[in-house]
Amino acid sequence: MSLIEAKHITKDYQAGEVTVRALKGVSFEIEPTSFVSFVGPSGSGKTTLLNLIGCLDKPTAGSLKIAGVEVGALDRRRSALFRGEHLGFIFQDFNLIPVLTVFENIEYPLLMVQNLPAGERKARVLNLLEAVGMSARRTSSPPRYPGARSRGRPSPGPW
Repeated sequence: MSLIEAKHITKDYQAGEVTVRALKGVSFEIEPTSFVSFVGPSGSGKTTLLNLIGCLDKPTAGSLKIAGVEVGALDRRRSALFRGEHLGFIFQDFNLIPVLTVFENIEYPLLMVQNLPAGERKARVLNLLEAVGMSARRTSSPPRYPGARSRGRPSPGPW
């Protein structure tokens, strides 16, 4: 079974009286353990497609299944629960909350979306930090770099 299966995905947006078609009839399958890149010029639909896969938006037409679940049929609450249980994001701009520590930024969706008990949240966050070699940074605040550094490009420094 494919991890992600898209069939004839179309996504339209309304801009006043004008309909803008961001995606037209996109179909693909992604198998578990695959490494995939969506490449194209600005305006080609990459972000729209990632928003659909991330359950942040819904297709106008077509079928999008992730782990066997038709995510386009999920309501807002179920989409959030599905994201919290099955998806992870690495944003270009990080979207970290600057007043929270690294630990708290990871813990936040576990509290707000999954409402896990404190002990389970702590164990999961510590395991994740260990898995990516950041246990020593758990009490640090997110870096606040201007420009390219804040967009995830390589940069020297303590982070």
